[in-house]
Order: sequence, then C-alpha cells, then structure tokens
Amino acid sequence: MKFFQDTKESLAIAGQAVRANPLRSVLTMLGIIIGIFTVTLMGAFLNGMDSLFRQTASSMKTDVYYVDKWNWGGGDWRLMRNRPEIREEYLNTLKQRMTTASAFSLSASKWGQEARFKNRSVQFINAQGVDEGYLSTESTVIEYGRFFTASELTSARPVCVIGYEIANKLFPNQSPLGQTIRLSGYPLQVIGVAKRVGGLFAFFTVDNNVVMPFRTLQTAFGEKHQSVTIGVKAASVQHKEDTRDELEFVMRQVRKIKPGDNLNFGINNQDQFNQAIDNISRLLGFVGFTITGLSLLVGGIGIMNIMYVSVKERTREIGIRKAIGATRRSLIAQFLFEAAMLSLFAGIVAIMLAFPVTLLTNNLLLSDSDLHIGFPIFYALVGLTLSFLTGIVFGIAPALKASRLDPVDALRYE
Repeated sequence: MKFFQDTKESLAIAGQAVRANPLRSVLTMLGIIIGIFTVTLMGAFLNGMDSLFRQTASSMKTDVYYVDKWNWGGGDWRLMRNRPEIREEYLNTLKQRMTTASAFSLSASKWGQEARFKNRSVQFINAQGVDEGYLSTESTVIEYGRFFTASELTSARPVCVIGYEIANKLFPNQSPLGQTIRLSGYPLQVIGVAKRVGGLFAFFTVDNNVVMPFRTLQTAFGEKHQSVTIGVKAASVQHKEDTRDELEFVMRQVRKIKPGDNLNFGINNQDQFNQAIDNISRLLGFVGFTITGLSLLVGGIGIMNIMYVSVKERTREIGIRKAIGATRRSLIAQFLFEAAMLSLFAGIVAIMLAFPVTLLTNNLLLSDSDLHIGFPIFYALVGLTLSFLTGIVFGIAPALKASRLDPVDALRYE
C-alpha cells in the first residue's frame, strides 16, 4: 500500500515539475520527438516498400526454375558474360530426362525496343518470344483477347500480346485488339492484353513486354542462335528442391560439367528475389534505426542535462522531503517518473504527428504510385517503448544524484 502511495506522490510531483517549466519541457522533448517520428515513418516506408517488392516478385511462380546464362541473384559479371549460350535444343533434352517436372517453357528476349502505333510510341520495352509452355510456367493472365494458337506458334505469325503499360500508352482511348503495332519497325497484330502486375519493378515484368511466338521473335530480329531461357515447373511444390537438384544434374550432363566444377549456367527462382528483398529491407532498417538511435541518444542526453538542472534547482526541496521522511527510493522514483513522463509524452506527440503525415503522403504524393504506406502500429508501439526506456535510462544518473544528497547540506543550499 505504501509503495502505491509513494508512486502516486512521485507521479504528482513529477507532473507539477513538468508543468512548471513548459518551454523547457518542450525543448527537452524535441530530440525524442524527432527520433520517434523518424522510426514511425521509416516503418511505414519499409512496410510499403516490402509490399511493393513482393508484389513484383509474385509475377513469378515459386515452383518454377529458370535455366539462364546469368545468375539473377548477382555474381561475377565478367565470368557470366563468357559463359556458353543456353541453347534451344536443351529444352527437348530436359523434357526427355527429367521426371520431377510438370511443365517446360522456352523464351528469349530483346531489350531496348520501341513499340509504335500511329503517332504514339513507347521506348525501351522488352520483346519476348515464347512457346506453348509460357502460361504454364508464368503467372501472366490474359485480361483481354487470347493467347497464341498452336499454328501461330509454329508458323511464326506476326501476332503479339502486349503488357498493360504498353496498352495504356499506345491505346489510351480505344481497344488495342486487332490493331497493328510496329515493334522496332516489325508489324505485329495485337491479339491480347496481359493483366497488370504493377509493383516497384513493373518495368521488368510483362507490363512492359510485347510477347510474341518464339519463332516470330527470331524472324523479326534475325537471331536464331541467341541464348534462351528455359522454365521448368516442379511437379510438386513441396518437393521443388528435388526438381532443382534434378535440373542441375541433367544440365551438368548436357554441358559436360564434371562433379565439383562450377556451373557455367544459372538456375534462378523467385526465392532469389525474396532473399534480395530481405537483404534490402534489412539494410534500410539498419540505416533507419541508426538515424533513430542517434536522435534518441541526442534526446536522451538533453533529458539527462535538464534533469541535472532540475536536481540543482530543487536541492532545497529535496532536503525538505528528506527531512520529513522521504526515502531514497521515493526520490529516485520521483525523478525517474519525471524523465519518463517527458520522454513518453514526446513519443506520443511524435506518433500524433506521424499519423496525419502518412495519410497526407498517400493522398498527395503517392496517389498515382504503386507505393502506399500505411500507419505502422507495430513501429508506433516500438517507438513508444523506446521513448519510455530512453527516459528511464537517461534519468537514472540525475535521480541517483538527487537521492544521495545530504539533507543538511541540501537545506543549507542557496
């Protein structure tokens, strides 16, 4: 019972001290406010970026592996550049020898093309040639029109499926179906429009692609021996690692790579993107928390200095309290509560500022963007906890100093 009475009394005295010096209290809280405001907005931004990253990565299926000349996760660019090309005939070999795959696809790309319709054009798009397995290994959905027929695929018909962004820019007020576009001068009839993927890297997805039959791509660009990408879909999601191991084994045989030697091809999967996303998120989080930590350190030092000043100014008060029976514990509690109240109130103010800022950012700055930031409740709670702990940690030294004052010396203090 006495503990609660002491606590109540300490809280009341601490509250009076904060209210007695409002300007000093506000200036003391500034560092904490900046720190918590930063960590809350950083959390909102990280959540939005993470969602956007994964939205893009979701355009690939998790159970599909892509044999490619390049490793999508990075590596020594000079070594990968000199690797032998991935050849079209590997596809039949993989189909014949693999037992853990359910679908295969063949594709090739030509980046940096121009799509034009009348006086409108879209620059630096990707022309992609595909075969009949494309829809089985990709997440692409045809929103309008249709995919290629078997005869169109085998006879290299000049037809195409265009991505959402290209359709939006070339045909803003009319249907693209049945229209003929020119891809770097080569005419292609539009027979379908792919559903929008969006996301931060939508530029690299089907949104920015003109998809056509594989043979049409070879005819349009005259390259029959360029490196291709082979997609292999696992028969079972639960055992997709078995498919990856079998794929590597067969490709080693095809490329005549001895056991233990490094691969001269890449086996890529959505997991690599997810790992890259996690690494980027960790890096951004580290930078954000470092900035926040420095802000809290500055704010904490400010609180400690103000608390030392407060102890100095209230030395006689401390002496009187000790003379009438106040214990060291009650004095420590009084100053710790004061420091914690300052810091916690600063955290609440910071969160009250951060909430409308996230709303305004979404409505004014990001209204036309795929990036949307929501108010991060988790980070707000973390911010409040950090602000409270900052007050406690940096209030300990002044509180101990106050509790150790000799009552006689304190009463004589002028």
